[in-house]
Amino acid sequence: MKDIKKIHEIKFYEKILFLFLFVSLTNISAQTITPQVINSAGGNWTLPNGTTISDNVGEPFVTTIANGNNAITQGFLQNFVIANVFSVSVQKNDVSCKDKNDGNISIGLTSNIPSPQINYFWIPQSLCPLDDCNSIDSLKPGTYTVTVKISYYIGSVQKDTSITKQVTIDDVNEPCKVKIYNGVTANGDGVNDVFTIDNISEFPKNHLSIYNRWGQLLYDEDGYDNVTKFWPRKDELTKLNSTTYFYVLKLGDGSGLIKGWIELLKD
Repeated sequence: MKDIKKIHEIKFYEKILFLFLFVSLTNISAQTITPQVINSAGGNWTLPNGTTISDNVGEPFVTTIANGNNAITQGFLQNFVIANVFSVSVQKNDVSCKDKNDGNISIGLTSNIPSPQINYFWIPQSLCPLDDCNSIDSLKPGTYTVTVKISYYIGSVQKDTSITKQVTIDDVNEPCKVKIYNGVTANGDGVNDVFTIDNISEFPKNHLSIYNRWGQLLYDEDGYDNVTKFWPRKDELTKLNSTTYFYVLKLGDGSGLIKGWIELLKD
């Protein structure tokens, strides 16, 4: 009798437990949980020109798995993004002549941000000690580097953007004071009989070398002057053919080498 009574008690408690669980689950299934953006920060900002940017905004969570009572959602945060807001352009002028230092560089900035603070960091720094030059001049041939730093505010937060440009000033032209004639007609008529360089006397420390097409050195002279030191000398003409030769001229004033060709005609 005791065993039968214990069995009835166990079944009674099981019914009570079942009823409790049924009521609880019914309440749970009746609850509605609205998907929310968790851990979002920042906001949307509209610039004066109408461009909209987003600052670390949480994306809406979407349901990926659901069985009626439970739902698993996912989402992500978007980093701060500003697209196509800044553009840096470069305009340069090479030196006009090899013996001039008149090259220049100008930097242009296009921005959708109103009134940004701009600094220009040049290398070498001596070109603009205050970092406020959007153009520099009186440049020698060579390579120059500038980093444009743009500072601006999004709301109350300061942002900085840096853009670096490298610019080469070339010396593709001959020296202004020196004019070189490439044709030599060594026929003894007194016109273009020798290799002529106008104003070479203004560079007394010059050095001239002349080679044939095989790279053999034929003439090597300091202080070339077209008159007392010239090429070709009369005693050399019998050894020379009517053909193309090549010269290397160093003015001796610190400028680079000048290279070119000479067309020699004997008849």
